[in-house]
Amino acid sequence: MLTQSPGLVNNDSSISSVQVICWQSTRWINSAKVIYTSFNKKNNMLIEKLKVFFNWWGSGLYRGLPGPLRRLFRSEQPRLSLQVTEDDRVSVSWRADGKQKDGGEYRLNRDQFDYQRIVAKCAHRKKHLLELVLDPTQTLHLQHAFPDAARDNIGQVVSYQLDRLTPFTADNAYFNARVARYDKVKKEVAADIYVTPKAVVDNLFARLQALGVPNFDVVSALDGRIKLRNGRENNALAADKRCKWSKAPLYFFVGALIASLVVPIVYKQRRIDQINDAISEMRLDAAEQLEIRDKLMAAGDALLFLEKRRRTSPVALDVVERLSTEIPKHAWLERLELAGREILIRGESNRALSLIDTLEESPHFSRVSFNSPVTRSKNNGKDKFHIQASVELNHE
Repeated sequence: MLTQSPGLVNNDSSISSVQVICWQSTRWINSAKVIYTSFNKKNNMLIEKLKVFFNWWGSGLYRGLPGPLRRLFRSEQPRLSLQVTEDDRVSVSWRADGKQKDGGEYRLNRDQFDYQRIVAKCAHRKKHLLELVLDPTQTLHLQHAFPDAARDNIGQVVSYQLDRLTPFTADNAYFNARVARYDKVKKEVAADIYVTPKAVVDNLFARLQALGVPNFDVVSALDGRIKLRNGRENNALAADKRCKWSKAPLYFFVGALIASLVVPIVYKQRRIDQINDAISEMRLDAAEQLEIRDKLMAAGDALLFLEKRRRTSPVALDVVERLSTEIPKHAWLERLELAGREILIRGESNRALSLIDTLEESPHFSRVSFNSPVTRSKNNGKDKFHIQASVELNHE
């Protein structure tokens, strides 16, 4: 009869406990994975919805901006344009920042046309769009009248009526349209329609791709002025591919945000510095006020001295004013000298002898006398006089 030892029973129990713990841990981990996956899916769905909303909202705001502001936010990407002519030659041009640069003309063969060298020469490793420009002989041009309501979306209207206007459908042709003129009386728009069979474009694609040219991003006509499209794709989406968002507004808004946070802090710090400076100035203000008081007292003494001086000595302007009042019209002065209270007057007059009496009668002058004899001028026959007098001070 076989018996099981107690040690073996304990080992089996331990193994069972470990298996239960591992099984429960695995269930917890799987539950956490399910919760994380579900949360991640919901989060991704929310992010996608937010992206769709902000794209819709941003595109609406962008379309509401004026033209100059639109060009500030978005700019057309640089383009490397290739145009294949009828004589199997390729004309290359580079267009960036509204300027077009000629890149040369090459034969359509491997010996002369080296695409990588052309890209390095024109693009200089810049990101760009590759454009196929159709020759005028490869594009059909016609004009058709449409109702006024089609003016704002003429390209989409033409895409639905292309098979009625031309032998081609929207799927087997590259086409576009633009408004040529608007008739207000008839309420019609005349549209220029440009169409190229898709087979022609595909043939050019194949020939150029055989020489190492990648897929084209844009197909255009009229030297790049008309962008052609295939099928009924939205013109706005096609334009979004050709344009890039400018980072300048982003930098501006980030700078404005940083400035809105930094400027208040700088302003408060500046105010604190100003207050500290004001406190420092107030500490020195007592000594400065004492100095100012001393200066004011000195200035008062100086004013008293000047007032005393004015009362004891005549002022030249006052003497001139008094003389202009007392001297009669038949006399005029040539020279006036003032030394203290003594005044010397030189001049000419028809009656020089009467000046003594006139000045003596004035309360402003005293001791009036001729300083030299009166002589007659040979030029005009008037008397030349030289009078001295004392100025009487006004003590009012």
